[in-house]
Formats: sequence, C-alpha cells, structure tokens
Amino acid sequence: MMKLKHTIGLLCACAATLLLQGCEVMDQFRQQSEANSAASAPPSPAPMSGNTPAYLDIMNGLSTPDPARQADLFYEVEREYTRAPTTASTLRYAVALVTPGHPASSPSEGKRLLETLLATPERLTQDERTLASVLLHETDVRLKLEAENRRLLATLDDRHRSQANSDKRIQAQIEENARLRRALAEAQQKLDAIKEIERSIIERSPTPPGNRDAAPSETQSPPAGR
Repeated sequence: MMKLKHTIGLLCACAATLLLQGCEVMDQFRQQSEANSAASAPPSPAPMSGNTPAYLDIMNGLSTPDPARQADLFYEVEREYTRAPTTASTLRYAVALVTPGHPASSPSEGKRLLETLLATPERLTQDERTLASVLLHETDVRLKLEAENRRLLATLDDRHRSQANSDKRIQAQIEENARLRRALAEAQQKLDAIKEIERSIIERSPTPPGNRDAAPSETQSPPAGR
C-alpha cells in the first residue's frame, strides 16, 4: 500500500514538473512571437514638430474652392512676410506661392524663396527642411512640365500657321490658274472673232484672192504708134 502511494506521488510530481515546463515553453514562445511582431511592424511616424502643421494648414486652406477664403489667407501670409521676413514667415509665404489652385499662386517666385531658405539649412528645423525640399522638388517638376507644355503649344501653333500659309498659297495658286484659264479663253475668243472677220472680208472681195497680182488684161488697148 505504501509502495502504491509512493508511486502515485512520483507520478504527480512528474506531471507537475511537465506542466510547469510546458508553461515556461509557452511563455517563451509568446514572448518570442511578440518580439517578432514588433520587429516586423512598420515604425510609427514621428509626430510633426514646430510649425509644420501650420504650413500644411496654409496649403489646405489655399486649395479650397472658396475664393474669398483663399484671398484672405494669402493676404495674411503675405502681410506677415512683408512685415517681418523671418525664416518661418518666409517659408509660409513660399508654401503659399507654390500651392496651386488659387489666383495668387506663383511657383517661380516660391521656388526662389525655397532655394534661398535651403541655402542656409541650419536655420530650419528638420521637419521644415524636409518640407522645403519636397516642395522645391515638386515645384521644379511642375515648372518643367509647364515649360514643356508651352513649347508643345507653340510648336502646334507654328504648324497650324504653316499649314494655314500653305493652304493660302495653294488657294492663291488655284485662283491664279483659274484666272489664266479665263484669260486664255478670252484671248481665244478674240482670235476666233478676228479670223471670222477676215474670212468674211475675203468672201465679199470681187477678185479672187489668187488673181490679185496677175498681169493686166490683153484686151486693153495698146499705146498709139507714132
């Protein structure tokens, strides 16, 4: 009996040991899974600092379809820049200038201001440098596309004008040919009329045309002798 109780006790102890080991293995597996998930997850974006949200608000406000709001917002940004052209106010003004979709947009002037700001990057925060660099790149691409569009339109206009001039030359040649044909027809009519008049005169003449130069008639009296 004692031997049976001892055996049962050993079995219980073994089962408990196995259970604890299993829990430890599961806990290690869970920790490893969480570590792998954290490593594979994309890093959370760093929060925007400084005045970056204010620059984005300017772009958003100028992109609205409300002309009055666009005008008021741009006027405030421009006035602040004119009154005190600090780094922040200059960047806000440049952002407003390069933002498309409003009447005061001037990408070339905005590009110039962005290049000036990036020439002294130590005066900008990291977020401001990133924003200025991105806007400068996009503005440069936009200006190149607009220049290419103007070039293509100019080429198309030149071809239209060339085609129009060619059509005018062809039309002028057609008209000149028609005029020459009419002049030729009129000249032929006059020539035919002259020939008809000559034929009529010849037909009414009493002496045949072939005998006009013949010698005088033999019946004419000879001169009297001396």
